[in-house]
Amino acid sequence: MMRIKAGSLKCVVLAGADKRAVARQVLQTRAGEEDVRPFGASAVLVHTDEEASTVRDWLHGQGAVLVVEFEKWSGYGGEVPGEWLLARGH
Repeated sequence: MMRIKAGSLKCVVLAGADKRAVARQVLQTRAGEEDVRPFGASAVLVHTDEEASTVRDWLHGQGAVLVVEFEKWSGYGGEVPGEWLLARGH
């Protein structure tokens, strides 16, 4: 059984889809590969115990970025990593 570390889910939205690959790599380096998932054309989901402002700072120089921390969420559709999300939250 995989043990999920402490933290919360954050959604990182980038101003351009072309920035997602670099942002994903930065987030994987900082938070760990298992705790990062791409979402859509310009967003990345990350599970970490770091503050949203720290995650934002990790991506300094990547253009405009918005980091949103979730307390609760709900999703539907094939692109939503359901099992991964359920292992990291409610």
